[in-house]
Amino acid sequence: MKHEEASGILNYTVSYLSLEMENIKFFKNVSGNNVIKFLKAISPNTSYFLYLYKEVGRKYEWTDWLRSEKSKLESFLTDDKVILYSLILRGLPKGFFVLDYRNLPVCDLAYFGLFDDVIGKGIGKLMMNRVFEEVIEKGDAKTLTVNTNTLDHKSALPLYQKAGFNIYKTETHKRSASSQLENKEYL
Repeated sequence: MKHEEASGILNYTVSYLSLEMENIKFFKNVSGNNVIKFLKAISPNTSYFLYLYKEVGRKYEWTDWLRSEKSKLESFLTDDKVILYSLILRGLPKGFFVLDYRNLPVCDLAYFGLFDDVIGKGIGKLMMNRVFEEVIEKGDAKTLTVNTNTLDHKSALPLYQKAGFNIYKTETHKRSASSQLENKEYL
């Protein structure tokens, strides 16, 4: 799916997806590579989160938190029901996901993304399996939700659907393209 850009305005479609826990589809034949680890962050600081957020979202207009008040992000990150996991490859962060348990029995996969240099190597499937393992282990959620949009990587929606998520709602939106200042922050 493509987005339209005219005079700095982006038109895009958001897809909201859900998955009942009993319908999870683990990806098969995914290497549990011993050079990949997942680290759970305890009250991560905003600079670490924003580093991951910018690295993953630089091409996909992930700018909401850059335009937000720092105190809102701090409140989100330090909530005991919001858990950030970093994907570590050979000792370096290469992706992350955030599970938001604030609205149980629904758990929202609030963020899920990889750095550019590891996309297309099957690591997204490995990370989705880890998401499922974490949610099952916690045991409180009956439904897992996620949203993606046409500004995100083209493989995002198909990955979620292959994992068993179903679209329950779509919305069209418009927004300003990221400013030059925000783009400079991404360099």
